[in-house]
Amino acid sequence: MKSIVITGGTSGLGLQAALNLGSKFDNMYIIGKNEQKGQNALQDIKKLFPKLNIQFIKTDLSLISEIKKLSAYFFTKKIKIDILINNAGGIFFKRTLTAEKIEKTFALNHLAYFALTNLFLKKNIFKKEAKIINVASGAHRGANLNFTDIEMKQKYNGWLCYKKSKLCNILFTKKLSELVKVQNITVNCLHPGFVKTEFGKNNPGILSFLLKILMSLHAIKVSEGVKTIVYLAINDEAKKISGEYFYKSKVTKPSQFAEDAELADKLWNYSLQTLSNYGLTF
Repeated sequence: MKSIVITGGTSGLGLQAALNLGSKFDNMYIIGKNEQKGQNALQDIKKLFPKLNIQFIKTDLSLISEIKKLSAYFFTKKIKIDILINNAGGIFFKRTLTAEKIEKTFALNHLAYFALTNLFLKKNIFKKEAKIINVASGAHRGANLNFTDIEMKQKYNGWLCYKKSKLCNILFTKKLSELVKVQNITVNCLHPGFVKTEFGKNNPGILSFLLKILMSLHAIKVSEGVKTIVYLAINDEAKKISGEYFYKSKVTKPSQFAEDAELADKLWNYSLQTLSNYGLTF
């Protein structure tokens, strides 16, 4: 019985991944914060795969408290999974704090990946030879991390904050792949391309309007953007690779900062400290 978890699985790349992968799994868990979108996603997937045991679990992944509840649910139900796709994310043109007072881009795009994955590891939810797939972005290029102000309290820039969070995804992937090597778990990340999704539509104003125009002119279809996610999930060759950054289903060299082992260590320790402030330790 093969099982997969997809965060942000109610729309865009996450939903398309579920539709593409439904025939390959026995159990599928879709994670998202919008109940209606979650139920709509379930209906769409069930139409294609009536035999698939699929469940939507409502979770706001920007909140550490809800990530704790989510991992506790899997642990209590004794659910074991083969694949975790960390996909949920967003961009916020105006600096926004979560209910737990963490800058929302950092909380949702990085800490959610970090906390959920490490909780699943701690609670032994991954099966032997499981795969962890982190959706990053080519937007990481040109970004670096400043640990004195990683949440950009000074001179906030939504696009730059997003770029930094995607750099975090790659650094997290590289560091985690080393730590889970002895468990035969693979960890990879990817750039799906500039994909026409609901990305950025949560923002009001001119920047959101401009993003929509750019998407209409230059973005690829979701069915194209999802291909690397699907490749990493089911291709036999991908089983032999870990700690890499993929684009168009091929290992690709990320930025020099994304390959900085010292930076990855600093981010790991910073993330541990941040989560410990909210009562979460590994």
